[in-house]
Amino acid sequence: MWNGPGWGPMYGWWIMPLFALVFLVIILFIISRFFGGAGGFCGRTPSDRSLENEIREMRNDIREIREEIKELKRRDSA
Repeated sequence: MWNGPGWGPMYGWWIMPLFALVFLVIILFIISRFFGGAGGFCGRTPSDRSLENEIREMRNDIREIREEIKELKRRDSA
């Protein structure tokens, strides 16, 4: 394989292209998840959005209840 001093024959180096292929597949998977419609690895899913809407509605309900409590306190004090 190699004639002369220095490097010997490259037995076992056939596995390096396999490592490169596996690495390429992993990188392509990560890119497809990042730019795909799945929301990425730590992106928001549709169920997260529905939970956010529920939380927003609950906050609005709590705000309305607090306003009603303030109104009742004003009526009682008058």
